[in-house]
Amino acid sequence: MKLTVKYFGSVRDDSGTEKEYLTLDEGSTISHAMILLKEKHLGLRTRKGQILFALNQNYSALEAELKDGDELALFPVVSGG
Repeated sequence: MKLTVKYFGSVRDDSGTEKEYLTLDEGSTISHAMILLKEKHLGLRTRKGQILFALNQNYSALEAELKDGDELALFPVVSGG
């Protein structure tokens, strides 16, 4: 299956790209996608901050199952004060 991965904020800086396509096996989860993305992007492996995930524009956990055509967005945790 193929999905679109979008990066925002400092996660975009760490990945070195705004958007890419990733091919995964059926039944893969966000966690599986992150393993591949960290292999591909050194900046994601060494990232110090947490990453939030949105699957098809809804917050999701690492255990969420991916489907063909999904959009996975990665962005940094933002806090205000």
